[in-house]
Amino acid sequence: MIHRGAARRPAAPGRARLGLLVAGALLAADAIAPAFAPALVAAGSAGSEVSVPPGSVADATTHGSPDGADRLDLGVLARSDGSPFAGGAVQPGVQYEDALAHADDPNTFTPGGRVTVGFRPRAGDAWPVDGRLPVALPAGRATGRAMIADRARVTAAPAVAAPVDQASRGDVVDAAPAAFEAPSPLVTATGPVEPAASSRLRRQVFGFLPYWELGDSSTVLNYSLLSTIAYFSVGATKSGRLKKTTADGSPTTGWAGWTSSAMTKVINNAHSAGSRVVLTLSVFAWSSTEASVQASILGSSTNRLRLAQQTAAAIRDRGADGVNLDFEPIASGYADEFVSFVKTLRSELDKVHKGYQLTFDTTGYVGNYKVASLISAGADAMFLMGYDFRTSGSSPVGSISPIAGPAYDIRDSLDAFLGAVPASRIILGVPYYGRAWSTTTSKLNAKNQSGAKYGYSVSVNYENAVDVLAQYGKSYDSLEQVAWTAYQKQNCTTTYGCVTTWRQLYVDDPKALGAKYDLVNRLGLRGVGMWALGYDGTRPELYDELNAKFLHDTTLPEAGIRILPAAAGDEGFVVRWTGSDDVGVTGYDVQVATDGGSWNGWKSRTTATSDVWLGADGHTYAFRVRARDTSGNWSAWNVAQTGTGTPSLGRGSFGTVVADGLSLRTAPDTSATKVGTASSGDVYAITGGPVSADGYTWYEVTGPLSEWNTVGESEVGLWLAANGSGSTFVDARRAPNATAVDARLTDLGFAGLGDVSLGAPAADRLFSPNGDGRRDTLRVGWTNQSALDTLSLEVFSTDGTDRGSVDLSAYRSAGAQSYAWNGRAGGSALADGRYVLQLVATDGGATYTAPSARPVTSAQVDAYAVTIDRQADGAFTGLGPSRILDTRIGLGLARALANRSPRTLTVAGRGGVPSDATAVSVNVTVTGATSKGYLAITKTADSTPSTSTLNVSRGQSLANGITLPLASDGSVSLVWVGASGSHANVILDVTGYLR
Repeated sequence: MIHRGAARRPAAPGRARLGLLVAGALLAADAIAPAFAPALVAAGSAGSEVSVPPGSVADATTHGSPDGADRLDLGVLARSDGSPFAGGAVQPGVQYEDALAHADDPNTFTPGGRVTVGFRPRAGDAWPVDGRLPVALPAGRATGRAMIADRARVTAAPAVAAPVDQASRGDVVDAAPAAFEAPSPLVTATGPVEPAASSRLRRQVFGFLPYWELGDSSTVLNYSLLSTIAYFSVGATKSGRLKKTTADGSPTTGWAGWTSSAMTKVINNAHSAGSRVVLTLSVFAWSSTEASVQASILGSSTNRLRLAQQTAAAIRDRGADGVNLDFEPIASGYADEFVSFVKTLRSELDKVHKGYQLTFDTTGYVGNYKVASLISAGADAMFLMGYDFRTSGSSPVGSISPIAGPAYDIRDSLDAFLGAVPASRIILGVPYYGRAWSTTTSKLNAKNQSGAKYGYSVSVNYENAVDVLAQYGKSYDSLEQVAWTAYQKQNCTTTYGCVTTWRQLYVDDPKALGAKYDLVNRLGLRGVGMWALGYDGTRPELYDELNAKFLHDTTLPEAGIRILPAAAGDEGFVVRWTGSDDVGVTGYDVQVATDGGSWNGWKSRTTATSDVWLGADGHTYAFRVRARDTSGNWSAWNVAQTGTGTPSLGRGSFGTVVADGLSLRTAPDTSATKVGTASSGDVYAITGGPVSADGYTWYEVTGPLSEWNTVGESEVGLWLAANGSGSTFVDARRAPNATAVDARLTDLGFAGLGDVSLGAPAADRLFSPNGDGRRDTLRVGWTNQSALDTLSLEVFSTDGTDRGSVDLSAYRSAGAQSYAWNGRAGGSALADGRYVLQLVATDGGATYTAPSARPVTSAQVDAYAVTIDRQADGAFTGLGPSRILDTRIGLGLARALANRSPRTLTVAGRGGVPSDATAVSVNVTVTGATSKGYLAITKTADSTPSTSTLNVSRGQSLANGITLPLASDGSVSLVWVGASGSHANVILDVTGYLR
């Protein structure tokens, strides 16, 4: 561990220690290397990626030990389903390495006075502790000086049930169990006392404070941003006693730091701000020697009780607020005993005072931590060490705390633990340090060649890592979400001489840490923690990031468009979107792009998560969404893709799996670890490739997708074979947020008392089926793009109630269709009111609709709803049919109507229609059309009308009875829409008018 200005203490005889390096040594030659660094790599696993998964261990490996003892047989990691990971040897982490590096630090601490300020929970601290809301806790009982001076008193062991603890006979424990209550009540009848501070942290923020940072003048503790400070650490002996003294009777450095004047100040200041201070009890088991100590403690109920009593007394006397247990890993076969110890410790703490916090640390893999049982035994939460996913021997190199990637990562680890305990019980640990390796190239995730020849891998605290990034230029890996840099250095040794190598450094900067904090918030975890306080020095940016994410809310919501079909069979189709945020989503904005054009607004601040888009056949539509949370944060627009063009596989594109059971692998190689299978129909984003290997073409993918961008969890950085051996396994598809309309039912329109164009006032889509022979039917027009198997007309009230259907089997042939609806459905006449009509067809087992499968939305009611009003004839005056237009002979208008060339016809004052008429009833005929097309009659000229009055095929003559609203000057506009250069003749016969 690189450490500010630290001098390297000579190693004890026969015992190698990790050298403490300054930044200059890292950049120049890394000349001082940890002697035991190679021993931290499993035998035969050099160059393998270290990923620490949940689940079982198998296939024994042996590790060297810095204390001369063989490493425990911890094995190779496997997924919970039994599938192995690449590499995956269980290895010690940074807390252990740093503890070893500082185990021989001299004691320079001055004993402190009594802690005089008791803990009082701050505002908003509502995370349960000891099964209840946080409560105030007593101040210190003894001074640090008295705790240093006190020698462990022993007496005969109390009676404990230990039928199998034969090895513990003759052991002794402290005479007095830890029991002390404050002289005055600190909890009122109505609940906890008023908080001591006004800052409201959204999550718990749990920071380790190592004793070697406690005395450093550059260590900054921002109490307003720390809910828990975990002093690290005090160890234990095999008989269950706290390690308070060394062999010569002097205080251990860990105990001296805990009882120091510096720690008295920390605890008093923390309590004044509403922050807790807890003691970390560390009992490692990475070597067989260490494991034997841990097993001796856990395997004896006497020793467990002794350690619980001494720990509770250390909390009571110091005026601290709880305990953190760093037992890593749990010695093989002692998982149940660790649970028993937690239960005993909770009992002893409760004898002192209810409300002490009790947490335990776990490595990034579940292993044999029985986390659910530990929580049930009385632990409040677990601290997941979300770092050391890569260590000194990992290859390729990269983030020590990858938030995502093809190997085991933070999300995999969280998924494993969330399967055992609720999110409210998990604190995610993040690194305030990084790691540097010697590598073969300067490329991202290069091959590791660290060792004696090229220089060992070392961990680098954040304060020094920032200087390295600044000197050589910072890059950012967007997949694993980590800052990194590469540089060259010369390494000189007696054995190998001077060689030049690449060095790569990876470290979590504020951006990388912010991504993890966002994950904590989005998953609703209990909180976040860091190893270690002080590793950032006096730099403010890491505290700034904590402030932004946990004292304030800058975690943006996530939003995505649910996957659309590559082709929509209806002109009106449902678009769905989704969003997520830890404080709640209050609304969405949705935009649409047509045929690859610009983005245009559709929905603004809607709370709906779906709606029907009314498109048109032959056009492509893409959608994007952003979400707003209750804090006022807007997410970015989720995508840029508009889904146009011919889909093809490649980086930035998308593919659909067409072969069930397609393997997902960690690399483009049939020998790479298989981590799952893809099912036929799964959609993946292509993030890399193509790579040709083993006779296949491979692509790196993210997915499977349920929306784009992803809102839920998706695997990233995996590889699948798209084709090979003459077979195709993945087809290219358009972007999941886009679809092309290929409708079977098109050109839907209605003609009643008024204009047939979409969006016309509802009063103009009205008819009067009262049997008087005038406007007793509503003309429904549409086009079947092909012959259909079945066809019906469904009728709905505007509240969505299904009013029945009408069989339209006689209108199933391909081409333009026109049906006169008489206001009846299901064999019954419908009452006066507004209704929405829907065409439903089947063809080849598929169902098609118009205007959409979900026809009763506000937009569709506005555009399509028709009105039955049997009293509407009151203002109507009938006329004997009078022809006012025949383009064949030049009556009304000369010459046939040309394509997209609107013509105006004056109606008022002709054929008996008075000048003050507002609408006319006519029979309209289209004849002599030179191409397929339609006639549209509107109030104002429009060369591109969105709906039709009458649809005809080439050469077809077709008539329809409609009512036309007149413009203010008594005219109408007619336009023929067909093929380029086409034309058609039109005939109008007036049959009545409205004033």
